[in-house]
Amino acid sequence: MIPAAFDYHVAQSVDEAVALMKQYGDDAKFLAGGHSLLPTMKLRLAQPAHLIDLGRIQGLSYIREVGDTITVGALTTYVTLQRSDVIAQNFALLPEGIALIGDQQVRNRGTIGGSVAHSDPAADTPGMVLALKGTIVARGRAGCAPSAPTTSSRTCSRPI
Repeated sequence: MIPAAFDYHVAQSVDEAVALMKQYGDDAKFLAGGHSLLPTMKLRLAQPAHLIDLGRIQGLSYIREVGDTITVGALTTYVTLQRSDVIAQNFALLPEGIALIGDQQVRNRGTIGGSVAHSDPAADTPGMVLALKGTIVARGRAGCAPSAPTTSSRTCSRPI
């Protein structure tokens, strides 16, 4: 099926993406890798009037280990997580679980941030993050609030 018509916006920064979301409100969706959102759009289960592409925002794809904290950027792909020594040494469940997500194309383009933000109840990633007591750090048009491990993975805390 073909998705409903929408306007496409390319954000160059997190601030621009948040401003676009504020401007278009509930008529907009963020687009990361697209493997969670686009299938629902094709079935017309989601019909956003505006797509805000995050793919060109620099600095949102990373895995960093600082002290006893490991942070993963929202645009980090599944395959990057799957191949990371830091992730394998600290969260062995994650690469094993990611290996079972979709096919290689999905793992090459799909992002952890997109999957968690889309919040599909059938998705594997939010459950893995929750099981590993991960903290989700996000920023949106309503501002931010702290996210606690082992609670909802949809909580907002600080800038992505």
